[in-house]
Amino acid sequence: MPATSLHAKKPTRQVTKLMNATMQCSQQSVLYGQCVLKNYENISKDACMAEFMNYKQCVQKHLGKRW
Repeated sequence: MPATSLHAKKPTRQVTKLMNATMQCSQQSVLYGQCVLKNYENISKDACMAEFMNYKQCVQKHLGKRW
């Protein structure tokens, strides 16, 4: 297998894994989006921090890694 084929598959697997983790966290994603939408005219730093952290923790759990 050529080296280019190996490199092409790795990003695809990573994107697929991220997509699957994100799909598992749709409820948290919706809550975060609703918070941003509710506050978009007067958004301030950390306005939706709790919702974002819940979403982030869910994705991390399903990815099996922390960042």
